[in-house]
Amino acid sequence: MKDILNTACTAIDRLIQSANPYNGLFPSLLDCRTGDMLNEMPAPIPGQRNADRAPNGSNLMHDIPLLGTMYALARCEGKPDYADAADRYLRYFATHCTNTATGLFPWGEHAYWHLAEQRVGSSIITYEPERRAIHDHLHHAPLWLWEKLHEFNAPCVQRFADGLEYHWKQSSPREYYRHAEINSRQYAPADVRSCDFPRHSGFYIFDLAFAYNQSRRPELLQQLEQFLDYWWDKRDERGLLLVESRSPQEAVRFQNINSPTQTLSLATSLLETADQLDRTAPSQAAALRQRADVYISGFIAAPHDPEQGVFANLCTRDNQLTEPMSVWGSVYGVANASGAALMCLCAWRLCRRPELLKWALAVGACYLDQPFPVTSDIAIDAQGIRPHENINLIGHHYVPAGDAGLALELMADLYAITGERKWLDGGLQLAAQFASIYFDHEIPRGAAKGIEHYESQLGPGYLIHGMAHIALRARDGRDCQVPTEYTCR
Repeated sequence: MKDILNTACTAIDRLIQSANPYNGLFPSLLDCRTGDMLNEMPAPIPGQRNADRAPNGSNLMHDIPLLGTMYALARCEGKPDYADAADRYLRYFATHCTNTATGLFPWGEHAYWHLAEQRVGSSIITYEPERRAIHDHLHHAPLWLWEKLHEFNAPCVQRFADGLEYHWKQSSPREYYRHAEINSRQYAPADVRSCDFPRHSGFYIFDLAFAYNQSRRPELLQQLEQFLDYWWDKRDERGLLLVESRSPQEAVRFQNINSPTQTLSLATSLLETADQLDRTAPSQAAALRQRADVYISGFIAAPHDPEQGVFANLCTRDNQLTEPMSVWGSVYGVANASGAALMCLCAWRLCRRPELLKWALAVGACYLDQPFPVTSDIAIDAQGIRPHENINLIGHHYVPAGDAGLALELMADLYAITGERKWLDGGLQLAAQFASIYFDHEIPRGAAKGIEHYESQLGPGYLIHGMAHIALRARDGRDCQVPTEYTCR
């Protein structure tokens, strides 16, 4: 276990060195051998989109698990330099990267901070020049992150909360849009595709609750309530939510299709938000919990078959499975089973519904039973790859580093909750395997074999966190001070 922890710490040490020329911000793309930022963007791996990457840039949303690892190791391993480096990153981001026209941050799925030019960077503009910098939340921004940003630049938190207004469209009835302009105060037109994914409303609700607790501005609570109400009347009789409220005819995969994972993601965010609002807005906190309970029931009622290792990613309104989750080898648009199981455990810790723990245990069993893939036999969804990218799958397995990290997180958390040794042993075995696959150099590769570079968009931050977490969980048991990483939702 010491070797596993050392692997994680060595990677952090080298990443801090790579960040030094950039005011402490981690470059998204690095040469694993030298630690230098790559000047040219490598070809994407299967299932990865160029529009989600950060060439010549840094993406805070990608780096959240890495920064969280640094703060945790600073506390429990006596490494104050890690906390100093994380503070340097977030202080610079808060004070130099957040003064946008809308207040929305350059982070997430399609935007980042351009390190070479010190400006908001756009991933979409690389192949659609007419598109500007687009805000998309991508993952959950945890409480500790908002606390740090507030500490370093409190006004940027309030500006961001106000900027969430630009995720609404010019439509009646109101419809929100997961994309919003960063550098221009304008609303998306009413006729653009809905893209009102349920999980995003949970992200906004949590963000607004934090900003409200700092300022007590009533308009923030009103905005929160609008996002809360948006999906409530769109649920089906089970409590499940659609991928998006209206899909174009050509989007056959999403046409009238429920998303159990997005339903669970929203429920988990509502539970965490309720904890924030218990003291400052108790009636809203009660409503958040009540609705989360309905959404959780919907998720549990989806057509999963845990005994057969089948977990529903998408299903029809009459509850027929159309697409299962992946265990290994995630691609864009297909939920990873370990990520969904971690959402279950996060929600279980907040509401103690036994079905959630049972579901996560069934997923965990798959990771004990299904070996890490050593071939390229990974199903790629057609919407995950653009035709011009000309991907060659032969001869490699391209499992993103994030998949490996989330599997370790799941093993560590199941052990923390149940005390059953099989989860710890399974996690340690995986960690030893991952050390040889991803850590050929001190800086980990972004995916298993096939590429030789680090890339934050592929989730190495989750892998580094998972390596540190399973090692310290083995050493310290339930006294381990590394929190589980629950932001991938």
